Amino acid sequence: MDEPTLLHHALSRAAASDGSRPLLVAPKSQIAYGDAERMAIQCARALRRLGVRRGDRVALLWRNAPEYVAGFYGIQRAGAIAVPVNHSIDARGLLHLLLDSGAQVLIAESAFAAPLRDALNPAPGSPAPLSHLLSDRPGDWSAEGAPIDPGLCLHEIAPMLAAEASDASGSEAAGTDPDGPAAIIYTSGSTGKPRGAVLSHRNLIANTRSIVSYLALSREDRMMCILPFFYVYGQSLLNTHVWVGGSLIVGSDLLFPNSVLTRMQKEEATGFAGVPSTFAILLNRSKLGQIELPRLRYLTQAGGAMAPEMTRRLIELLPDKQLFVMYGATEASARLSYLHPSDLPRKLGSIGKAIPGVDLRVLHDDGTPCAPGEIGELVARGENIMSGYWNAPEETAEVLDSAGFHTGDLARVDDEGFLYIVGRKREMIKCGANRISPLEIEQVLLEHETLHEAAVVGIPDAIMGEAILAFVAVRDGVEVSSERLLSYLAARLPEYKVPKEIALRTELPKSGAGKIDKLSLRASWLAAHSTAGSD
Repeated sequence: MDEPTLLHHALSRAAASDGSRPLLVAPKSQIAYGDAERMAIQCARALRRLGVRRGDRVALLWRNAPEYVAGFYGIQRAGAIAVPVNHSIDARGLLHLLLDSGAQVLIAESAFAAPLRDALNPAPGSPAPLSHLLSDRPGDWSAEGAPIDPGLCLHEIAPMLAAEASDASGSEAAGTDPDGPAAIIYTSGSTGKPRGAVLSHRNLIANTRSIVSYLALSREDRMMCILPFFYVYGQSLLNTHVWVGGSLIVGSDLLFPNSVLTRMQKEEATGFAGVPSTFAILLNRSKLGQIELPRLRYLTQAGGAMAPEMTRRLIELLPDKQLFVMYGATEASARLSYLHPSDLPRKLGSIGKAIPGVDLRVLHDDGTPCAPGEIGELVARGENIMSGYWNAPEETAEVLDSAGFHTGDLARVDDEGFLYIVGRKREMIKCGANRISPLEIEQVLLEHETLHEAAVVGIPDAIMGEAILAFVAVRDGVEVSSERLLSYLAARLPEYKVPKEIALRTELPKSGAGKIDKLSLRASWLAAHSTAGSD
């Protein structure tokens, strides 16, 4: 088969090459490529029978399982647009996503039914968000007290996916355009307002090919996948391994980090991917470095800047493994840059250089290039960049122009062309006449031997405009006071960068993708202090 021009054709190619090869490896079962392809074909047929046509949107809410794979590629096979749903979404958020995307079908696991039923029952006079729901136990979505809107048809998904599909004819929309949308992935960004990045088949394939190239992935690779597929980083793990015919080990999470390591050993994982909080857990709350992982070839880290101290510790614990530090954005189909392991020790803290097929520049506000060492906004161009935000032309215009995609990240480049992120443009704290990067303070905090995680935000201040507030989680079995940490920072940072307050927590809240939820931290602090001030 020729190289795919549509994303779901990668699954077809892998199935045709070796249908018995495992795609997903779960704790007690596995699904082969041939079975996954048959399920995707049946899903496409079922959707078309329900009236789904080219360009329609279909929402997908399922854990990392065969149903997600069948749904994601089956939706595209039907010519529709997949809309992955964050597992941590609440009913209000789901209703907004369904109405904003215009999805008429939701493929959803019943495990999410209890907190989300109300989203499928709009208030009287409000538009119905859906016409069809496909689930493993559709009855769970209409429990007593929350009846399903009478206009919504419930379907059992298992029979739809189980039928034989030896003939794929009639299961695929004719004339699907590689530049047509394949997925709309919603991201809250730093503002908290959900925005749907529209990613085409060409966008996703360009990024997939580039990642496969620099990671040197092959059909022999077996990725330990704890990142959810709805998250663009997790989605890239699925797409890249399907592209080469590799395998994904699923069904484990970091609630039991040592179990994850044991499974990696048992299933002979060759790769592992995580965000900074993932590696914080492995470094501080697991036996990483003690459990032998002889087949592990490489690790990838993205999803935000990881403190150089954590990177250093990871290298020391796993000296014979390759660590790829990466940087990206949902709007870029996942990836924009990477730092090759061979450059890591001497370029600690860098996000490396642009991936193949991407151009990255650091620009002043007037669009002129920054000289080495100067700080400006990181701007990207490439085939992987989204066409825009769904139903949001004004927000699209804010980030896409003739220069490319404005990432919203402030960065600098060194004399050798290596990039360094300084901080998020919208997260910079305006304290008096100073502009302060939370990232710098977080990285210094995480050099302290007692700390597990740190997050720094700005809070309103009547005199300075904003003051610095740091939230920290302490490592298990140790104690530290906020006063001690403030003294520690005062010895290492200028006075104006030392936080006004350090709030100790046992754990910092996370998004569904595992990132520290700064918006939630700041909002909870403001709510608590507003209440306290009114007593």
